[in-house]
Amino acid sequence: MIEGAPSFDFFKALQNLIKLGFLNGLIENPLADGSNVNIALIDTGVNAVKLQRKFDGKGVNFKPIIHALFKPDGIVDYSSTGSPLLPHGTVVADILLTHAPQAQIYSANVFDLRSFTELDRLLHAIHVAIHDWKCKVINLSLGLPEERLQQPWRRLQFLNALEDAYRNDVLVFAAGHNDHPLGRSFPAVFESSLFSVNKKLLEGMLKFKYFPNAGLEFLGHGHADLAPFGSDLATSWATAHLAGTAAKIVSLYPKIKPFEMKSILYWVSREWYEQSGCDS
Repeated sequence: MIEGAPSFDFFKALQNLIKLGFLNGLIENPLADGSNVNIALIDTGVNAVKLQRKFDGKGVNFKPIIHALFKPDGIVDYSSTGSPLLPHGTVVADILLTHAPQAQIYSANVFDLRSFTELDRLLHAIHVAIHDWKCKVINLSLGLPEERLQQPWRRLQFLNALEDAYRNDVLVFAAGHNDHPLGRSFPAVFESSLFSVNKKLLEGMLKFKYFPNAGLEFLGHGHADLAPFGSDLATSWATAHLAGTAAKIVSLYPKIKPFEMKSILYWVSREWYEQSGCDS
């Protein structure tokens, strides 16, 4: 053993859990409810009133959502709690809270009154989520297309932000392009430093697949209850399903590291599906 190295062997412990069949019930554990987990939802903003109506009907109480509007020049407005222009963030929040109803959601609105955002606002929101809000999970059900990040130094800025999250043991989930593999988007292309997610019609919202040969690391359930009627499968919803699942696990293991979470999600997926290298 290397001097000063921790005595706990995560992979040996994980192997023992697999042998004991513990991972079979990990996701369904009633204690895995998102308690004491901060989630940064970097998106269009959240309509908390609409969410409250839905969850009240199910007898579920979630923590008040903390709203923050990210403006140009590094300004963060915490007084902006009105209904957002776009419903996208509300749909994502619904998925996250369905999986982890006791998590604390920080809604970072980086779109304001527009249908697009810029890298600087995203970078600022990621920094605040890591260092001010102390979020363990960051959900990015969005992406910047390659043509908007042509300059190598801008791409490096994005990668540096993700590596900052990795060094602080923050789990970042990013949606792949909905037209993948014909289209690619950032930050999902940085597969090694985050959890990149593609969409798939799976058996239910708790199901996911580890599927790196598809160009993105994971396949998530692409449906959402609050999505517009008749909507196609979307990577945005798939990303939130996987991030919400991770939040459940974090509530059981608060100090889990990104590579440890990837290992757990990989092995849980293996227990559900045959990992043969092809989508069967």
